[in-house]
Amino acid sequence: MNTCSCGQLVDEKSTQCPRCQGLQVLGLEAEATESEIRRAYRLLAKTWQPERFQGDEKLKEAAAEKLKEITTAFEYLTSTSIERGMGQRPVNASPFKSLEETPPEAEAAPAEAAAASAAPAAAEPAAIPDAIPSEQPGEKIKRFSARAGWLLGIAALACVLLMGKLIWTFLEAHNADSGQVTTAGDSGKESAPAAAPQAAPQTAPQAAQPAPRSANGRQPARSQAATRQSAPAPPVVQSFITAGSTRAEVLAQQGPPTASSEDKLVYGKSELYLKDGVVIGWRIDPVSSPIRVKLWPQTPVDPMLDFFYYGSSKDSVLALQGTPTGFSENKFEYGGSVVYFQNNRVVSWRIDPASVPLRIRPY
Repeated sequence: MNTCSCGQLVDEKSTQCPRCQGLQVLGLEAEATESEIRRAYRLLAKTWQPERFQGDEKLKEAAAEKLKEITTAFEYLTSTSIERGMGQRPVNASPFKSLEETPPEAEAAPAEAAAASAAPAAAEPAAIPDAIPSEQPGEKIKRFSARAGWLLGIAALACVLLMGKLIWTFLEAHNADSGQVTTAGDSGKESAPAAAPQAAPQTAPQAAQPAPRSANGRQPARSQAATRQSAPAPPVVQSFITAGSTRAEVLAQQGPPTASSEDKLVYGKSELYLKDGVVIGWRIDPVSSPIRVKLWPQTPVDPMLDFFYYGSSKDSVLALQGTPTGFSENKFEYGGSVVYFQNNRVVSWRIDPASVPLRIRPY
């Protein structure tokens, strides 16, 4: 089993859970709210409308496929766990397959419920109580019981985790205290605190004074930092790799590379470029070797901006095109399409009709 960056267990053939796959399609982080999901969907749906590519059938078909993928991810992320069949789907199931291949029974159930609710409305007012089927209250009770069971299970799990944490904290404090008392008892005396450098020249009577004791007869407990050797903190696993990520953070997220050097880490057909131990660029193959990378605009961008042009900033290109698959100081690559920069301003571009379209308007 593998672990997704959000903590969910996934099958060994997968690296992301269904939710993180959907968020990646929309270009969002794992902490994205529903309003951010809807905002990102509206922007992407507007960008990938097939009607915008009437002059090129290949681009139109590619845009239709991209729009279908975006819509499927949005519907999965905004649907409830019961609508997604969360308890019946395997952990590594794709959200897009679960939405497209809906069982016939699941499709028939809403139709039967709609027909049952429409029948009383068409009947006369006097016949409405008799037209309600006897099974309907039972179905509501079953649905309520299922939801209540989920909530009770989650509450019980939270209580168990909280109690375990409290017990662990208590045992750690008890063990630390016991270790200090045993050390003092075995030695037969208590060690006096180390004298400061300024207090070194003391008289004999002063040096022989016993160490101060607390009200219960014990020596004051020393801080945990003074009694234990500090261990190096483990690298933090980030949700995305971005410009400035350290080599340790990349290794913690992606694992051992297939090849490496001082200034490059290779994962299959994807490469990460480093300088002084931090990421300064990349070239990602999203098909064979996907890596979760992300770039964000560093300055505010006009939300009504629809195109970029000569002289536009890098932040404007990022806001319109998203994170590039290839990134360096003076170049953004989006598949086969490339945008070139000089002094962080657009100076030229190259468009690949079979790849990601660039939203440009030359002036």
